[in-house]
Amino acid sequence: VIQNDKMSPTTFIDPSIMETPAFLKPIQSYPGEIVQFIERIPGVDVTGDRETVLERLEPYHKAEVEALGWRWKDLRRAEQVHGTKVALVGDIGSNYPVEGVDGLICSGVSDCVLAIYVADCAAVWLYDKENCHRSLIHSGKAGTAGNIVSNTIKSMKKCLGVEPSNLIAVISPCIRPPHYEEDIPTAIKAQLIEAGVPEEQIHDSGLDTADTKRFYSYRMEKGQTGRMLALFGPDHATRTHAIIL
Repeated sequence: VIQNDKMSPTTFIDPSIMETPAFLKPIQSYPGEIVQFIERIPGVDVTGDRETVLERLEPYHKAEVEALGWRWKDLRRAEQVHGTKVALVGDIGSNYPVEGVDGLICSGVSDCVLAIYVADCAAVWLYDKENCHRSLIHSGKAGTAGNIVSNTIKSMKKCLGVEPSNLIAVISPCIRPPHYEEDIPTAIKAQLIEAGVPEEQIHDSGLDTADTKRFYSYRMEKGQTGRMLALFGPDHATRTHAIIL
């Protein structure tokens, strides 16, 4: 249980009871994988710049990461510059954000945890159901226009031998019409299909981050907001190989 000095004395968050959202079940149903999307944390002060707010949110995010059986140092994060570059990450390295990238990929035997922050932009999970390779993408207006999804799938094929037909894709809650002039999730779905992902293996959450009771929204809250945290990593309880310390 965590309590923040910005929260009322009666407001508590217990990460051990945080359920995986239903829209992630298409990937969560595979043994050995854990996916999560940490939504709005009630009562946390979201005034200030992005880094200040993320510092306030980190204790809650860290608690959920640990409740899932991971360590905070195992997170691999992207700098998220609203671009189209992708990085291959692994167990050896730092959890400091990888500079200049908005997409992360890792092999199916890696114990690292992919992490992306969003607050209107879409997070896109890609899972290779044949070899367990994973990817997590930050795709907002600019990233979608630049087709970061296609770049990521090409990188997965080049680096890991992934066939697009074996990918399962999930699109997170994001800003949608009528609250935004562009339909980001529809564009992402079209890009996934064009890249070779079967339509029946693409799952859109259908949820709009304009609902600020449940989500953070940069647009609806005029920049004074927090960030949701998308996560994708191994379930250590079902992995047979040793964890690299």
